[in-house]
Amino acid sequence: MCTSTFAGPWQHLEQGERVHIFAAMHARGLHLTAQREAILEAIFGCPGHICAEHILGAVLDRRPTLRMNKTTVYRALNLLVDMRLVREHRVGAGPAQYEPASRGPHTHLICRACGQSWNLDGDVVQGFTASLRARDGFEAQLESYPIFGLCSTCRG
Repeated sequence: MCTSTFAGPWQHLEQGERVHIFAAMHARGLHLTAQREAILEAIFGCPGHICAEHILGAVLDRRPTLRMNKTTVYRALNLLVDMRLVREHRVGAGPAQYEPASRGPHTHLICRACGQSWNLDGDVVQGFTASLRARDGFEAQLESYPIFGLCSTCRG
């Protein structure tokens, strides 16, 4: 089951991000091809996390004349993850989910019943880690750490 999160308004690949990506590609002797750019637009455009299948669908919806298939998507994703431009999350048996690395480290809440995923508010994480540090002297590192439970819909 795919748990891509499409909730919220679709975002655009900002000019500053585009310049950073272009420079990173150029530094490796690579080009920002139309396919790679379309894949990046799908990843950066999704307000949450997105799987390869939904990336392909988003690209084909927005650029129907662009030649694209799953192999192209997976090759680009491997490159973008390797370049640390995109972050990959794997939880359970479902497909990997992708999001821009520029969104920074954060913790995911994942419903065990429906598989939906949300980002946990950073203030909550900071409060929790500060409490552990004060109480136990333990420095928790919860970046990209999944917390499992039941969402309000599945609980009810």
